[in-house]
Amino acid sequence: MLDDPHTWDDFAPTYAAVQRESRLPIEQDVTAALAARWPLTGWTVADVAGGTGRYARPLAAHAQQVTLIDWSAGMLKEAQHALSDLPNVHYRQADWRTLPAAPLADLVFVSQLPTLTAAQLPRLTGLARHAVALNVQSAACNSLLVAMAAALGLPVPVTPQADPQHVATLQAALPVAAETRTFSYQLTDQYAVSDLLAAFARPFSLREARALAQAVSNQPDANLLLPVTLTYTFQLWTWATDK
Repeated sequence: MLDDPHTWDDFAPTYAAVQRESRLPIEQDVTAALAARWPLTGWTVADVAGGTGRYARPLAAHAQQVTLIDWSAGMLKEAQHALSDLPNVHYRQADWRTLPAAPLADLVFVSQLPTLTAAQLPRLTGLARHAVALNVQSAACNSLLVAMAAALGLPVPVTPQADPQHVATLQAALPVAAETRTFSYQLTDQYAVSDLLAAFARPFSLREARALAQAVSNQPDANLLLPVTLTYTFQLWTWATDK
């Protein structure tokens, strides 16, 4: 896991490119849901651990001001480049866990922060003047990976950004009044068996890879591109703080 700001600095250009290439409209859907619930036009927003600004752009189209907070200078540099046309976006390099326990903005928004723990939710709530919005990825499914796991008799590998156990732990710690919105998306793509072998965190011989390809596609070519269905599910949790 990328667990220090300098590692994120090095990863920032790659991360920014991946975000730009994403085909999921999750940032637009989440922002629309927030704008429908609260008067964002008069609010300030703190985009905590906001990375390269994927959510800051649509949030800035609704909010009075957005402050993008991230502990990585590299991520903030990418965000500033991508959002240079938005005068109401500001930037702050900081580890949100070390910020003073006082409201940062009317709305505190966090998306897909895998290091967030249930014990940190009260601190996160304390940073918001009126409301908190937490967006998590609760599921990510690759149909070929599912077929490979079934052929191997193994559980389907879980990606850190869509760990259902982590999501359940966070959900159990939410305020009682928290509301939930679910967003689901389905895409098609092409993958080869060889593309996904590393997900099982074990070595495969060429013979094993060919046998697995045969089992899932009736072709013994582990490099053969196959049509797959990708399914993604997100949970948007929101709650008022009324400060």
